[in-house]
Amino acid sequence: MVAVLGWMLTGITTIGSYVLWAIETGFNAILVAVVAAYSAAVALLPSMSSAPSIGSPTWLGWLNWFYPVGDLVTGLTGLLTMWLAFLAVRYVLRLVKGI
Repeated sequence: MVAVLGWMLTGITTIGSYVLWAIETGFNAILVAVVAAYSAAVALLPSMSSAPSIGSPTWLGWLNWFYPVGDLVTGLTGLLTMWLAFLAVRYVLRLVKGI
């Protein structure tokens, strides 16, 4: 009698495992289908051509010789980022103060 109850308990646990396996397999199949559809849609798109090169004027070379424009752009980008971060922190602190 105990053996029969053990087999029934094992069967119930196995059925639960099979149900979870079926759910997982179905979810994975749906994900594979979505990725395959996305890949097929992207494969239909035309390829992008390269951007044309503009070339650099001679005055830019002279300007870079006197003052490196790349460093200027890097510095201004850093300052702009710090200023935007300051504004974001100030806004969050005002919200916290209002609560």
